[in-house]
Amino acid sequence: MLTLDLKGEILSFKMTNKTILDIDAKYENFGLVINGVMYGKELYNNSLRVLECSCISERKEPLTIEELVDKLEPQQLTQEVVTLATEIYYEYIGIKKIDEEQEHEEKEIKKK
Repeated sequence: MLTLDLKGEILSFKMTNKTILDIDAKYENFGLVINGVMYGKELYNNSLRVLECSCISERKEPLTIEELVDKLEPQQLTQEVVTLATEIYYEYIGIKKIDEEQEHEEKEIKKK
């Protein structure tokens, strides 16, 4: 599970099918949002959209872009947000899982 420390609150993120539908409903086109993250169009805005809709932490109020903008440190916004949004998507489509499986297989081969 992917996390982000937002002013002392540890938030967890995971993309699901529901996340895609939420992004699609809220921002009118999931494809444009995720392509923006992957190809650098409105990169930070689209990354924040992914984070907003993929937050799975139990909270009194749902996470909003406004809250992210207010609470993110400059370093987090410029160095962590895009990477986190990308990793959330990669995990959803299975790329991270494949990499972990390959790493495990390589370790097993080295043991032999």
